[in-house]
Parts: sequence; C-alpha cells; structure tokens
Amino acid sequence: MNNIKKLQELTKISDQDLAEALQVDSNQLATWQGGQVMPSASQIEELCLVFSKVLDQRGNASQTQEHPIHIRLTSDYLFNLGITSSDWISLKWALEGEWSGDQLAVGLFQTGKLVKTVASNAEFIKAFAGYLILQTRGLYDPYIDEKNNNAQYDWRIIRLATDQNYGDLTSLLTSSNPTEM
Repeated sequence: MNNIKKLQELTKISDQDLAEALQVDSNQLATWQGGQVMPSASQIEELCLVFSKVLDQRGNASQTQEHPIHIRLTSDYLFNLGITSSDWISLKWALEGEWSGDQLAVGLFQTGKLVKTVASNAEFIKAFAGYLILQTRGLYDPYIDEKNNNAQYDWRIIRLATDQNYGDLTSLLTSSNPTEM
C-alpha cells in the first residue's frame, strides 16, 4: 500500500514524467505503483525528492506566506504509514495557498460529529507528537487522546473553511479508504 499514485494525482505528474525524473522505464514504475515490487532505498529517496520539489513549486506559485525552508515529504507518507510534521508542512504549503483562507486540518470526530480540529503546525506537533499514524495492517487507526481519559476519535484529513464547514480530503491524500464513522 503506497501513495505513489495519490501523489501523482495530487502533483499532476504523469507516469512518463515521473519515470523520466527517476530515470527508470515505465514498466518498473508500474510495478512500484501496483505494490508488486519495492523500489530500492535510493529510489525511494528520489521519489520523495521529486514529489517534494513539485509540492514546493505548487506552494511557491500560490502562497503569500513566508516559505518554510527545506520542504520535504517522507517515505512514511509515500508508503501511506503516517504523516510527519515535515509532510504536514509540505502539504499545507502546497494546498492552502490555493484555498482563499481555508486550512488543511485533521478533524477529530465522535459519532460522526466534528468535535475538534488540529490545523496549525504547533497543534499538529502537540496532538500527534508530530506524527499522525495513517494506517497499520491496512486499516486506519482511531486517534486515542491519552491526555483526556483515552477519548477515542475517528479522524479525517479535512479542508476547513473559515466558517467551520469542512470537506473530507482523506481519500484524496491517502491510498486507503477510511472506514465508516
């Protein structure tokens, strides 16, 4: 399970352009996308760099805020395991500049109702210790707030509007479909 195809959709990189950037043939790329063969460590590194560069360029084209230094996606996000604080900053940079004030956030839900949002970089680090676990064993894990009597939440990656309305971006940004809330 990996996010190579999802990142291609998000960054609008074609198979041919990605294969050229990585200096591999399209058949080899297809085996990675389908999960039949794992790229080598150096190829994983190169995949992260290629996607990071495109997300950085996307943010540069639309952002009005100061540029965060060293935008970088990690292999954990590439393989749909988790989102690090670096991934979070990269995704926020690439997306929020195009959203007219809306924010990338993690929505925490109980019984299908949005009860809390995590939107800023500082909130992300505080809530998840800088690492949102996306899935283990092919399933999304609930968020357990150990500081609040082990309260359990369903979570989604959302586009949070200034009026507190939201849209679910989880399936856009990750390769697995979340379970029903």
